[in-house]
Order: sequence, then structure tokens, then C-alpha cells
Amino acid sequence: MPLKPSRLLHKKQAERAKFIVEKAEQDKRSAIIRAQLIGQAIANNPAFLALRQIEAAREISHAISASANKVFLDSNDLLLNLQQLNVSSRQKK
Repeated sequence: MPLKPSRLLHKKQAERAKFIVEKAEQDKRSAIIRAQLIGQAIANNPAFLALRQIEAAREISHAISASANKVFLDSNDLLLNLQQLNVSSRQKK
């Protein structure tokens, strides 16, 4: 027996909502796992933070260079506190 158009529409909407909930749960699990792995990387190697700072500075400088405006920044504004990045003097726990 074929479904009425309204019932078919409700069934499709329910399936779509179920898919959205499943995707949100997978995104949540992905964010948790990513955060745990970053925490482990920081614990195992303090240079990981320095690498992340350099990557962030690279992204900022790329965004600024693509702009038509002129911007003057010092290294502190690019998150490159080079005096604080002395990774070799840090000791592992």
C-alpha cells in the first residue's frame, strides 16, 4: 500500500533529522579525539606548541598579505614571541 504524500514527507524529514544527529555525534567524537591527541603531543614534545605558533603566524601573515590594505605589525602581533620560543632549554617531564 503506497504512503500518502504527507506521510512520505514526514518520513523523509525524520530520516534527514536522524542523519543530522548522527553527523553531530561524529563531529563531537572527532573533536574530543583531536583534543586528546593534541594534549598527548604537547605532553610528549613541548616543541609542538612552538610549531603551532609558527603555523598560526603563517596563516595570519598569509591572510594579511592577501588584503589590499597596508598593515604594519611587529613579531608579537603575529604570535612570534621569539624570545619565549627557546624550546631547546625546556626539559621534558
